[in-house]
Amino acid sequence: MSTEKNKPMGIMERAVIIFLLYLALDWSGPIKIGEEIQPLSAVLMGILLLAMGSILADCFRLLAGILEWFGTHRPTGKDGTAHWAKARELKPELNRKQNGPFWGLPGGSKKPLFIDYVSNAVTVAPAGSGKGICTVIPNLFSIKESKVMGDFKGELLCCMKEPLEARGEVVRYLNPGGLWQEIVGVGDSYNPLDIIVEDLDRPGGLRDVSDDLREFSAQIYPEQAESGSNDRYFNEGSRRAIGVSTVIEIMVEKNDATLASVALLLEDREAFENNLRWVLGIDLEGNPLPKGAMPIEQAPWAKYHDPEDVVEFAKLIRSWAANWFALIGSKTFDSFISGAQQAIAPFAFGRLAPAMRRSTFSMNDLKEGEKPVNLFIVADASRMEVYKPYIGLIQWCAMTAIKRHPHKSRPVYFIMDEATNYKIHGLESLLTWGRSYGLRLHLIFQDLSAFERVYGKTALETLLSETEIKQFLPGQRSPKTLEMISKMLGDQSVMAASLSQRDGGVHEQMSETARPLMTPDEIRRSPNGLLLVRRAPPALIDPVSYAEIHPWRKQAGINPFHGKPFLRKVRLNLR
Repeated sequence: MSTEKNKPMGIMERAVIIFLLYLALDWSGPIKIGEEIQPLSAVLMGILLLAMGSILADCFRLLAGILEWFGTHRPTGKDGTAHWAKARELKPELNRKQNGPFWGLPGGSKKPLFIDYVSNAVTVAPAGSGKGICTVIPNLFSIKESKVMGDFKGELLCCMKEPLEARGEVVRYLNPGGLWQEIVGVGDSYNPLDIIVEDLDRPGGLRDVSDDLREFSAQIYPEQAESGSNDRYFNEGSRRAIGVSTVIEIMVEKNDATLASVALLLEDREAFENNLRWVLGIDLEGNPLPKGAMPIEQAPWAKYHDPEDVVEFAKLIRSWAANWFALIGSKTFDSFISGAQQAIAPFAFGRLAPAMRRSTFSMNDLKEGEKPVNLFIVADASRMEVYKPYIGLIQWCAMTAIKRHPHKSRPVYFIMDEATNYKIHGLESLLTWGRSYGLRLHLIFQDLSAFERVYGKTALETLLSETEIKQFLPGQRSPKTLEMISKMLGDQSVMAASLSQRDGGVHEQMSETARPLMTPDEIRRSPNGLLLVRRAPPALIDPVSYAEIHPWRKQAGINPFHGKPFLRKVRLNLR
């Protein structure tokens, strides 16, 4: 025979008893009649109060149990506090005037994200993610300051030339391949040697010539991210050959000097040697030239400089010439010159040369005047090996002019689409101090590994640390990029339950552990993009095409690759 222990009375049972006690108390009458207490009613009232107190105590115990349950099931955050940004957390970053860089819509919201930056931003956008229609063109519309854009197929120029001019902005475009001339007309030209020519004409600029030649040559003949020490020696020799031939050509031809003429000087060994002799003032036998050496000290630009600077500059140029003259006939000389010829050849001949004749505008225009200036650098995607160094060189020229302009606070935005298809010399340094000059860089490329291949591991680390805004469009599939995004999003603390059987029942035990806010696989499969803004928590975003934004959808020109207006259902109306 089995026995069962007495169990405490349940709440429902006690509630029934309380109800019966209440009926009995009502039947027995009042507790006090006159001055006389009715015993039965008093006893019933006492029992009723005790029963109600018992239920109230059980309710408090139940509430304590609930609070204890939530306490054991709610993470403390000791293993991570990552979470998705709420509207109030992004609000301080928003530009209420609905202009400036545009980043899409927050997930589940219709409030546009216009968030500016004063240094750098980056967009990682795999092929097919819509970076052109969701990031590049919307930013060309929303940013109402001067801009520089790399346009690899000419479609951006076709779409944006008319709307930008219609709102009063100036549009300049370098189009060496003559793409879509029937739509946009004949483009401008810009001579990269203007940077050195301006040094000669600017008081005090002589002291910048050697540094600018070094930067200029490094841009034309960039160092690879990974290179052996022996290669570096010969590469540096080739860069010095470019520098000395460039400065000689500029001193002789001034504004008529071009990269084509520099290339011809390097190709003609006899002309190169004769110019070195002229700088040194010696003939073929080593005797002084009858008319003397190149009159550097008497050049027309010498009057703009301190006489001592002119003398020192002339000594520097002649020492360069003497060093090169001493190398003539050696294998080292041949190696240096051959490398320089190969590096400068794409700029000197073919379609690029006409676009680098006398300049039809100045890079200083980006910082001057009442109207913003938009510079499109158009490339031919079918000849990218030729156009890659060209885009890098022109952007370097623009950045150099901006750094020297006295109006440091006026911003110029560089929307660097396909930023890993060319190389900007000194980009790593620009990422750290470009903001002091008003340079605002927005680098757009397909994955982080591609950036590392072009610029190196340390440059990638600098990029991730120096960018205020990081945008990741949907469709990420690079394993390294997915892993790095997951780490940037951070970890959140979650509670994990474990069940066990004990004493004839099932017992739950909770433990706190870390979990990525999004795993690499969740990022890969997500239809949303991601936005990291300075110190704010990460945000899920919906990229929005310009074809879904009123009034931009009607203002944009026709993309020549599609041949008809690009219109979708309106998702966003702007003031």
